[in-house]
Amino acid sequence: MTLDLRELYREAILDHNRHPRNFRKLEGADRTAEGYNPLCGDKITAYLRIENDRVSDIGFEGSGCAISMASASMMTESVKGKSLADVQALFERFHQLVTQAPSAPPDAGTVGKLAAFAGVREFPLRVKCATLPWHTLRAAIENRPESVTTESGPASQPALPPSASPATDDLRRHVIEALRTVYDPEIPVNLYDLGLIYDIVVAPSGAVTIRMTFTAPACPIADVLLRQVDKTVRAVPGVTAVTVELVWDPPWNRSIMSEPARLQLGLI
Repeated sequence: MTLDLRELYREAILDHNRHPRNFRKLEGADRTAEGYNPLCGDKITAYLRIENDRVSDIGFEGSGCAISMASASMMTESVKGKSLADVQALFERFHQLVTQAPSAPPDAGTVGKLAAFAGVREFPLRVKCATLPWHTLRAAIENRPESVTTESGPASQPALPPSASPATDDLRRHVIEALRTVYDPEIPVNLYDLGLIYDIVVAPSGAVTIRMTFTAPACPIADVLLRQVDKTVRAVPGVTAVTVELVWDPPWNRSIMSEPARLQLGLI
């Protein structure tokens, strides 16, 4: 990927993640679909209004990584006003764009600004994050009643991890939001996106167990950050107890960082 395209990718993801377009529940929508990416935890609800076989309006709600949110935002901008046939064609071109070999040159003439997502090819695990909104869009157009997932396509089961209940899943998301407010003062990236939080287990009772690490065993403020994590998570409504476990296996490395963190630190 060229430096110009790499910069376009970085700027597009950051901009649309921070300021998502058409992020709203669309009143008067006549097509709706839900999508879930179990791998990353992305959740998307797409709302469409179809008139004369054309997407007259579109909105979305959801939560997830920067890639999925930016993809949903740019998708809504790209399909609004288009015919259903044109939307289907754009879906196919976008899917081809993000699943091609990294060395394949993107054809901006066929996908426009969406060409920025060619950068996803270098991170295969993120392809599902980028395509989730588009699969959800297609499910809405086809008026499918079932949720869709990136693992199995249409799914008859609820779009939740099998081990989670709606209550614990919701509390876990609030815990993650809280952890994203905790920073190492020397690094401008929160601990969660930095990849220091290895596991979060939420019990039905509201007890939370967190397994975390540091970038190096000799971290001079390890005790301070451990206490801060404990205090921050305890303040989340619904949390009844907190256990923070410090682990060193596997050792932390840059590949564990989230893609937004790499973008912010200029590592992509």
